[in-house]
Amino acid sequence: MYQLISTFITFLFIPVLLRFKIRLSFTIAITALILSLLSGIGANSILSIYAGVFVNPLSLDTILTVFMVSLVGGTMKHYGLLDSVVAAILKLIRSRKTVLMVIPSLIGMLSIPGGAVLSAPFVDDIGKDVGMIPPQRAAVNLIFRHISMLVFPFSMVVLFVRSAMPDINIYVIIFYNLVFMVMLLTFAYLRYLRNIEEPKMESNKGQGQLSFYFKDLLINTSPIYVPVLLNAAFGIPFSAAMVFSLLVIFLLSDRKQFGWVLKKSAGWDTVLIIVSVLIIKDIILQMNSMLEVFDLVFNAAGSNLSLMVVFIAISVFFGFITGNMNAPLAITLPMLTRLSSSNGMSISQLHVFTYFLMISAFLGYYFSPLHLCQTFTLKVMKVSTGELYRTYGVYVFVALGLLVVSTMTLLAIV
Repeated sequence: MYQLISTFITFLFIPVLLRFKIRLSFTIAITALILSLLSGIGANSILSIYAGVFVNPLSLDTILTVFMVSLVGGTMKHYGLLDSVVAAILKLIRSRKTVLMVIPSLIGMLSIPGGAVLSAPFVDDIGKDVGMIPPQRAAVNLIFRHISMLVFPFSMVVLFVRSAMPDINIYVIIFYNLVFMVMLLTFAYLRYLRNIEEPKMESNKGQGQLSFYFKDLLINTSPIYVPVLLNAAFGIPFSAAMVFSLLVIFLLSDRKQFGWVLKKSAGWDTVLIIVSVLIIKDIILQMNSMLEVFDLVFNAAGSNLSLMVVFIAISVFFGFITGNMNAPLAITLPMLTRLSSSNGMSISQLHVFTYFLMISAFLGYYFSPLHLCQTFTLKVMKVSTGELYRTYGVYVFVALGLLVVSTMTLLAIV
């Protein structure tokens, strides 16, 4: 029980530290340090965990990939490739509704500091053109810019889940996430975009111009999809495949001060977050007294639905109070690992519950007032937190309903 209480108290430091304007990376690192001191697993185990994060191949690849993503995102932003992508989209797509969905989704593919600020002005301007009120514009920017974090192979959370659950096929989880997002985004479209009247647009450009813009889009987005293709075709690790992304950016850019731009783009804050979360996960895996408490809870649950209630309560709570998606997963994935071992869970069931925990953590993080993307978006669009939450309304309950129904359906199938 001591370990359970100490873990709970440790995570309560996160909203407190954030209130004191301590940056998220330092906050998560301090949380990992406090948990190390309060875990009661011994100094030798703690030192082994800290060293092991940089030795374990999956953990190391996760850290390196997160670092490489920051380099790719930062250099694409600096050399104007993202601006070129947006410009090509605006030329190619006549429907402003479609543009409102596509632009934040594309920009969300890369972990760019302030990425919400980058997409928010486009959504704000186009939303004004089609008569959307500010809270609707904020909701659309937030909803569509978070698609990639659940379905893109080198998003930080997907990389963390792959590292924490080495026995699963991460592409199965991505497929489950994609199905969930298609259903939820269909509702989001019906809720926020369907009834918007499109302004009259100029006629399409000539076929030659359209081909030019499409080619421009294909070229300027190549640093994003090249590593995915290399990983899928040849099994090259993302951390290595993204070297090709940097090479493409080098060839497409004016190459001025490229070394300086790489140095400036290095996302050390993001790296510190993922290292800290990996440490938290490994510490929790060794907190046997706490995990035994959850063994009793899970055994008492007696049904999949009861297990889901326990898991979703933990995931949403910790995601909400931390404003971070990886933090609750650092707690729940070790629980799932222990549960699968003790209960003889099949690999198919393990995939389903991993999907459930991932979406649960996402929902807690997504609707948290500490969610940094939300903070940036509200600032750009001059919308209050209360106005945004009133706009979300039924969207929250639809998301929860879809998660429960889809999970029960998958469990019945597998």
